[in-house]
This record gives sequence, structure tokens and C-alpha cells, in this order.
Amino acid sequence: MARRNACMACHGLVHKQVGPGFAQIAQRYRNDAEAPVRLAAKIRNGSVGTWGRVIMPRQTQVSEADAQALARWVLSQPDPPS
Repeated sequence: MARRNACMACHGLVHKQVGPGFAQIAQRYRNDAEAPVRLAAKIRNGSVGTWGRVIMPRQTQVSEADAQALARWVLSQPDPPS
């Protein structure tokens, strides 16, 4: 789903490309119970300023259900190597 929705164009699995790596996102939000809902909203609505001045553009082509599934998948990634 991440490839199909072009998430991999800006995000790496582990390390930052344009935006943070999925493992970095998971590490930051690991203990945040509200993270799945918030990340799903960021996927669909976009955001700016969370990871510096990088803009996360809106992904309105991603359904709400798919955004929630993507958010859960991102949050399931293991911590990046030290």
C-alpha cells in the first residue's frame, strides 16, 4: 500500500529521504496512544513543521481506511539501528 500510494517517493523504510523514515516515525510515536489517529489525519490532510520545514503534502487519494492502515503499519516498524 505504501508503494502503491507513492509514500516511498519521500520516505525510506529506516532513514530520512525527503521526509523521515518510517522507523524514525515509529520511534518518535511509539508510546503515543493517539498516534494512529493523528498520523492517519496527517497522511490525508498533510502537515508541516513536525520534522523541521519539510512539507507533507495532502494525500487525498488515500481513503480514510487506507490512511488508518498505513498509519498502523508505519507505527509497527522497528526502531532504526543506532
